[in-house]
Amino acid sequence: MKITYILFAASVFVLSACNNRKPSEELLNKKAAIPASFNFSKAGLKVITSSINKKEQTMSTLYGNDLALKTAISGTTSYPPGENLTLVTWSQQDDDRWFGAKIPADLLSVEVVKIISSNTGSITTIYQRFTGKKLIKDTDTAHQQERINYIFSQKPSVMP
Repeated sequence: MKITYILFAASVFVLSACNNRKPSEELLNKKAAIPASFNFSKAGLKVITSSINKKEQTMSTLYGNDLALKTAISGTTSYPPGENLTLVTWSQQDDDRWFGAKIPADLLSVEVVKIISSNTGSITTIYQRFTGKKLIKDTDTAHQQERINYIFSQKPSVMP
């Protein structure tokens, strides 16, 4: 009986000594954070889908407003005014808490596609690309239509 208590006490001591929990602020992936000045969290966007590009070692998440999410789920190719899609892309890094897993590393770009309607009733697609950690607006207009098509072609993830 005495040996049982000693073994129990020793095992509790060993298990409690192995606790190397990090403070919660160290668990945040600050490297992948979108700058507060971009007002991303205030946009009220929801995740539509995510993807990984193994060749380029990047990962992306496509966000959209309620209208964009509804359009994506319906599978239609008509994009109504008011739709807002935002594709965020990061480089990848190994997750030091989960063997073999990858997590976002440096923020590479944020691409925004908005569908707007003018006073005359014409519908316009606006594309903007921001790059780097500070999200500097990219003024290069090459491949814009290609990127818009890519973003619109993304299929929504199946969610419960």
